[in-house]
Amino acid sequence: MATLLAITVLLPLLGSATLVLTPRLDRNGARRIALGTTLVTMASSLVLLAEFRTGVLQPQFAFGQPGGPYGLAWISQPDIRLAFGLDGLSLWLFMLTSLLMITAVLSSWEAIEQRAPLYYAFLLALETGLLGLFASLDVILFYIFFEFTLIPLFFIIGLWGGPDRQRASVTFFLYTLAGSLLTLLGVIALVIVHYQHAPDHTLTFSIPALTQGLAKLPWDRWHEVGQWSSPQVLIFLLLFAGFAIKVPMFPFHTWLPLAHVEAPTAGSIILAGVLLKVGSYGLMRFNMGMTPLGAVALFPLLATLSVIGIIYGALVALAQTDIKRMVAYSSVSHMGFIALGMFALNATGLDGSAIQMINHGLTTGALFACVGVLYERYHTREMGDLGGIWKRLPLLAFFFFLSALGSAALPGLNGFVGEFPILAGMFAESPRAGVLAATGMVLGAYYLFGMLRRVLFGPLREPSAHGHSHGELAGDGHGEEGHPEVRPVGWHEIAALAPLMALIVIIGVIPGPFLDRIRPTVGEIDKNLQAQRLVRTTAPPAGEPGPGSIHVGGRGNAMGGGGGGGRR
Repeated sequence: MATLLAITVLLPLLGSATLVLTPRLDRNGARRIALGTTLVTMASSLVLLAEFRTGVLQPQFAFGQPGGPYGLAWISQPDIRLAFGLDGLSLWLFMLTSLLMITAVLSSWEAIEQRAPLYYAFLLALETGLLGLFASLDVILFYIFFEFTLIPLFFIIGLWGGPDRQRASVTFFLYTLAGSLLTLLGVIALVIVHYQHAPDHTLTFSIPALTQGLAKLPWDRWHEVGQWSSPQVLIFLLLFAGFAIKVPMFPFHTWLPLAHVEAPTAGSIILAGVLLKVGSYGLMRFNMGMTPLGAVALFPLLATLSVIGIIYGALVALAQTDIKRMVAYSSVSHMGFIALGMFALNATGLDGSAIQMINHGLTTGALFACVGVLYERYHTREMGDLGGIWKRLPLLAFFFFLSALGSAALPGLNGFVGEFPILAGMFAESPRAGVLAATGMVLGAYYLFGMLRRVLFGPLREPSAHGHSHGELAGDGHGEEGHPEVRPVGWHEIAALAPLMALIVIIGVIPGPFLDRIRPTVGEIDKNLQAQRLVRTTAPPAGEPGPGSIHVGGRGNAMGGGGGGGRR
């Protein structure tokens, strides 16, 4: 299985190289190679899913002997290894990447006409970057894939995006690169601290070894944890810089709406569905897994930023008339929920955050795909130009409707499975923050249902068939013959969206198999977090730190609320 995992990660890169080496290939051949590659990658991912053992804490499908270092030797001094493996946190993100890349290829089926081989080559290279990132068990390997994902998406946006594509691609690249350099400093700091203070002084870059080793270090002997001078707080902030931009958390979100709007449909699907999860995955894996006391010390700030992001993103989405821009700002709000669950500092919030990463990828990826189908036919995304689309494209309307309901966290669909435990977890820690965040769900339902009412229902209203001007309607705008050349939803669009619709329902109705695989890994993060938090209950008075105690002080609650234990 270790060999199969490595093949799965590298297979899209092989398909990308094939397309690069055949630049004269026509569009039909290029998209068939891309689709075939993504389908084979998905098939091998499903084999890995079937072989994944529930309840196992250690990474699975990794090269190496039990108890020894993971992976194959790559650089001997220092010991940097080619180490791939999957655990409960990375498994579903790995699967989500494989699935959404199929959706991205099929969404590009008719939209991409120019330089198709190069376009699909970048798309497949991006898939390898994302799969490798989620499967990496070495921090240097993780960082290489982390940076590598910037390159294909930069070109996808910059070459095949909208009118302002160059500014969008440069803004995206500069924002994420600047943050990731600070994250690199944080990663190096973790390695050095572990090397200096571990009993055996081992220099390791292994993510599992660092997570276990850092949890055992006597952080309390260096600084009082409640102060900003604590090593964990400083390292937490360095890691946070890059991951918060990737999420993106407020106020680091300003690159996202422009990148979403200017990106081609496939770029938006992967950007919202998977690439934003790179940030939340990094926060969970490194910030919460390796520097949990930094999260404890900064809880008021982190919870406040999450709540502001939820409400701000929802309010700005409510003000949009462009459907794609509305979905883009909704991502700011929904990613705020994912951050809120993490920073609730308890098992309930962490569970909700982990499953909501998958839920957001499915619903927002589906919404962007639906917007792309609509734009291909009408060449507009303005809500005022469209109406009664259910009469013209009933299947697309159904896809739109179900995706929006999932995004609005309707009970019985996937969004509810994630957002409800996130709010419950935060309410246990800070009732005021939990109540304020809940207003984001209300606003989310308001702007999503408002979009559905204007675009899908009412009299049929379509842009003019001549010139596709945004404000010009065919006839009186209410006749059903105003745009007779609109083609029905094609097979490739059905194939792109149907699996997402099925998972939106399945996760909402039967979340157990998904959560059962997530909880062992997330439970270890919570166990480490709670063990270090509980030490403060035996701390001596301020100014008299004991050798085995940690001072957290009266942390209080975000937004000025009162605190609770927050255990599930």
